[in-house]
Amino acid sequence: MSVKQEAGVSLEDKIHRTITWYRVPLMAIATAALVSLLHSKQAFWYAVPVIVLGELIQLWATSHLHKDKHFTISGPYSHVRNPMYFGRFFVGLGYFIMTWNPCLVIGYVILYSIYANLRVGREERRLQVIFEPHYQHYCTEIRRWIPRLKPYSKSENRRAKWSQVCANHEQIVAIGILVVTALVYLRIDKIAWHLTLGCK
Repeated sequence: MSVKQEAGVSLEDKIHRTITWYRVPLMAIATAALVSLLHSKQAFWYAVPVIVLGELIQLWATSHLHKDKHFTISGPYSHVRNPMYFGRFFVGLGYFIMTWNPCLVIGYVILYSIYANLRVGREERRLQVIFEPHYQHYCTEIRRWIPRLKPYSKSENRRAKWSQVCANHEQIVAIGILVVTALVYLRIDKIAWHLTLGCK
């Protein structure tokens, strides 16, 4: 990128590029740090339903989503504009609840809100161009984050399709969440077992 092009890049774009470029190592570091704090079986079982809820929302969303090919206004998209990010929030929240540390939970909520708003803002501007003028009308009825019970007035009656879940690779995410959650449980169980032996 030239100096002239770099000068025309907004702060939001720079932040987005930085997060995108470093997201894999940052996620690996964050996961390792988080797992090192997990030690409570009680917190684990409080967190699991939150994680399951989040992933079910993501599965439901991806079962309807046709990225950039079709204006999706069925399933969860007829109730909230960004169900994928909505579900992802609860998945992350569940893992932070496992730490049983309110400061970490609050920090996660704040950072995720900033990240999601930056990311979604970019995506919505792109969708306004791709699906004009339908997306603009959609935004007048359906909120960005808070779902509403009444579906979108022009919503489509489409069924959820597992083939779409696979097309969006969400089955891989679901397996990953299952594996990570199982490993966390085994770690907590091992710690509890050692503590029990130490008390004897």
